[in-house]
Amino acid sequence: RWTASACCLVPAPPATARATVKVTGVVGRAVSLGADVPPGFQVRDAIWRYLAPSEELVATYFRGSAETLYQSRFYGRSRLHGNLTLEISQVELGDSGTFSALLVNTRGQTETCVLHLAVYEVVSQLTLQVFTSESSRSGSARVCEVFLTCVVAGGTNVTYSWGRTDGEVLSMDKHSLFEAGLVLWAKLDPSDKQVSYTCIAANAVSRESATIAPWEHCQREAGMSCFTHLPVPRTSASPAFPAASAHSWRRQEVGGGGGFWRMLFLQLLLAGFCDILAE
Repeated sequence: RWTASACCLVPAPPATARATVKVTGVVGRAVSLGADVPPGFQVRDAIWRYLAPSEELVATYFRGSAETLYQSRFYGRSRLHGNLTLEISQVELGDSGTFSALLVNTRGQTETCVLHLAVYEVVSQLTLQVFTSESSRSGSARVCEVFLTCVVAGGTNVTYSWGRTDGEVLSMDKHSLFEAGLVLWAKLDPSDKQVSYTCIAANAVSRESATIAPWEHCQREAGMSCFTHLPVPRTSASPAFPAASAHSWRRQEVGGGGGFWRMLFLQLLLAGFCDILAE
C-alpha cells in the first residue's frame, strides 16, 4: 500500500489509502499530466499508462530517451516532456479516465503517481425561452405566470441556476424550479415590472449567462407564446469563461391560455417545441 506525497506515492503503513490526483481537460485543447518527481529522486526510467476503462501503454522514458509511438487511443497526440509531464493534445470526451506514471530511480526504487482525467465540452450557445400566460386578476391588478427555460447547444455535465439581478432570494410562493433547474416558473404582478432574472449554465470548465425582464412579455396578447432569446456572435471572449453575449428575441405563437395549456406547453418546451417552430 502507498500514501500520497503531492502527486506521487511512497511506501506507507498498510492502513494508508492510495490517493488520486484529479485533472480537468477541455475538448479540443491540450492537457498536461504532471508526474511531480519528488526532490532528490533521480529518475532513470518512467512508464505512463492509461488504466481505465482499458489499460494501454502511452509513453516511456528509458535512460534519457522518450518514446510515445505506442498503439493507444493517444497515438499521435501524446508528448513526453523533459520533466516527465505527459501532454495530450486535441483532447476528446473519450479520453476521460485514469492514468498512472511509474517512476524508477537510479537505485531501483519506484514511485507511482495516479491521476484521473475528466474531460468536458465547453458550454455554448445559451438560449432563453419564455412562455407567458395571464393567470388571474386581483382587483384591477394583472397577475402573470411565466415559464423560463435555459437551453444550451453544447456542453457536458451542465448545471443550471437562476437568480434575480437585484440580489433578492427567489421566494418559494412565487417561484418553482423544474427539471433540475432547467425551467423556472415565476408568478408576477405589476410590482415586478423592473424585475430581471439571470440564468447561468455552467460546468467545470466554462459558463454562459443570459438575463431577461419577463414582465414586458406579459404585456403582449394573452395566451401561450414562445420567446426565444437568441445569442448574437461575440467579437471576443475568455476561452475558459466566455462573457455573456448580446441577445435578440423571436416570438412564436403556441396556443391559448389556461392551466391545461400551461402544462402542455411545459411538456412541449422541454421537448424542444420552440426549436421545432423556429425551423
